[in-house]
Amino acid sequence: MTAAPAVEPAALPTVPPMTIADVLDKQDGVYWVVKDANSVFLWVNQNFADLVGMSKDELIGHQDSRAEHVAHDKEVMASGKPLLNFHETIEVPLEDGQMVNVDIVTQKGLLRSLDTGAIIGITVCFSLADPPQ
Repeated sequence: MTAAPAVEPAALPTVPPMTIADVLDKQDGVYWVVKDANSVFLWVNQNFADLVGMSKDELIGHQDSRAEHVAHDKEVMASGKPLLNFHETIEVPLEDGQMVNVDIVTQKGLLRSLDTGAIIGITVCFSLADPPQ
């Protein structure tokens, strides 16, 4: 089996040039996650890593431990339909180390294989339901 060829990220004509990953990392108030069929994090944006108090490296390659979120992932993949404008909560750390649930509005889409179109995971995009001013 041969390894997939390295993919060069497309640079946008911004000054300085930015990749799509740069844009997703820099979006104010938008959190992005891509997970495989087992809810293992394949990619997260910096906003998500900051929100949950972990680094991207600590998240990527590890399974989501939030049982309710994983259950929703499985439901969406089984249905073959995206889940839009879904209100849920996510537990996040406060500066003092305590944990608190915050309300979010989530969009869950299907991650499909480029060659077969088979569902191979899930994409998650969310924002805080009541963002700070």
